[in-house]
This record gives sequence, C-alpha cells and structure tokens, in this order.
Amino acid sequence: MRCEIGDIILIGEYYHGGKHLSRHSFVVLSVKGGTISGLDYNIVCNVLSSFKGEKQRVEKLGYPGNFEISHTDGSVVDGNSKDGYIKAEQIYYFSDDKIDYSVIGKLHPDVYERLKEFIIALDIPLELIIDNLY
Repeated sequence: MRCEIGDIILIGEYYHGGKHLSRHSFVVLSVKGGTISGLDYNIVCNVLSSFKGEKQRVEKLGYPGNFEISHTDGSVVDGNSKDGYIKAEQIYYFSDDKIDYSVIGKLHPDVYERLKEFIIALDIPLELIIDNLY
C-alpha cells in the first residue's frame, strides 16, 4: 500500500547519523518525488515518538523542534494510548524502493495542518536526513 500525506507509517529499518535503527513510526509530509544532493526520493517524513512518562514529556517538549501530539490526534491500527511528539525539525527523505514500511494510521487533517504550520514557523535550522537514500 502506497502512503499518502498525513499517514503514519512504520518503517522496518532506517539510518540516522550512521546508526542502523529499526521499527519506528513516521508521519508522512510529502509523497512528491524529487532529488536532494543528487539522490532520488519520493517520501518525506518526520519521526514520531511516544512519551515514556511525565518527566520525559517535560524534557522532550523543552526542545523547540518537538511538536506535541495526543493519542487522539489520529487513528492507528492496534495503536497504544500514549501521547507523544513529532521531531518536526528532522526531515527524513526516503525512496520507497529502498525501505520496508507499512501504513499503520493517519493524523487527523487539522492536526496535520497544525504540524505543517509549526514546521514553517520553526526558528531553528531543519536537519535534512538523507542517510536512507544511499
């Protein structure tokens, strides 16, 4: 199943900063194809994480690039009831022929629009992550 804007996808394996990571949720920002640094992509995402407790919630929301999200801000198949955050300043580029992913849910349209506005208004540099295009 091809993903769409606003979908929540689960990626089996991915890379960030030279580290091999596995099974993480992402929110799809774009499915338009393009090229960055000479590499082709067709999915652009932000990583989505759950809070592990109130202490972590306070810590993570202290970072200006983290966008708070409630477990009611979307629908996720077999999802948990944990609230979380989206690392809005981290923009991941993927090519769907180089990753294994599944669509597990979708943000509500109004939440997706708030996320877009949050990203546009960020006053910190965006981190463009192309590790997964090689």
